[in-house]
Amino acid sequence: MSAAPNLLEAFIRFIIYAPFAVVPVLTWSVFTAVAFSLYFYYTPMALDYIFTPVALAFIIYIAYKRDAWAGVAGAALGIVMIPMLNWAGILADVSHFFWQVLWYLLDALRQFVMAFGVWVFIVGFIAGFAPFISIVIGLIAGLFTGFAISGVSLYIAFVTNGLKRFIHRITFRLPPGVAALSALPTAALVMAVEVTVAFIITFLALVFALGFLLGSAAGTIMFFGKIAGDAIAYLIGLVLSQFWHRIEGDAFSPAVLLATVLAYHANVGTPAMLMVIATASLLTPRYGKSAYTWMAVALATHSFFAWMGLI
Repeated sequence: MSAAPNLLEAFIRFIIYAPFAVVPVLTWSVFTAVAFSLYFYYTPMALDYIFTPVALAFIIYIAYKRDAWAGVAGAALGIVMIPMLNWAGILADVSHFFWQVLWYLLDALRQFVMAFGVWVFIVGFIAGFAPFISIVIGLIAGLFTGFAISGVSLYIAFVTNGLKRFIHRITFRLPPGVAALSALPTAALVMAVEVTVAFIITFLALVFALGFLLGSAAGTIMFFGKIAGDAIAYLIGLVLSQFWHRIEGDAFSPAVLLATVLAYHANVGTPAMLMVIATASLLTPRYGKSAYTWMAVALATHSFFAWMGLI
């Protein structure tokens, strides 16, 4: 694990931009500078030329709607400012912050999860071993596993969406430059919490499933064919879980991250494009809460490329 960044230096980097972020015209410069910050590292590719101009047009439209031509001039100035700003330092701070928070969260919960996982395994084993109720429990176990693994949207809806809505209600009323700057550490924090909770839920679900199936296999020695009925019930529950809940868009963040990596290696799109789209969505009251997740995905992908020496 790399050393934590110097928090004082990181704080100073953000403070340097704070005065500009509250000035009516320059606040749009800071906003577009944050949105296009990753283009400091990437050359636009095919998809960038399609989606980035659309996102930029939306930013300019909102800037004009709020501050007329002064807002448009400020937004345009932000793109020119990108090579002049120390985005390498700021983005490195955000990346370090994400990995440090994730490390501390997982380390703090590691002993609890491992100890609790033993009891979950035992409960699953007993449930699978039981001769008469195991089919019913198998159905429930399949539902639980399905909700935990393929229905990751549940934890997003109950754990992080409330946090993101609360933050966005505040930042949406702030000058756009302040909202964009504050979104960087917020995105890192939210993503670290989401990854941690996803790990915990998925781990416990898999431990329970393993205990249940091993218990069912042991019970088959006493009741022939029992494991087949339990396995079928488990699979039915797993399938039913796909239809009994609404998947939040943020639940697809791992898939989007993978798609961004593949798009870059296929020379069709860059993480910078996702960063622009995500930052632009901060300007919408309805979809702005999801911007933090997508900004975090863009920054996490960029961090991965930097770590692998691909940029």
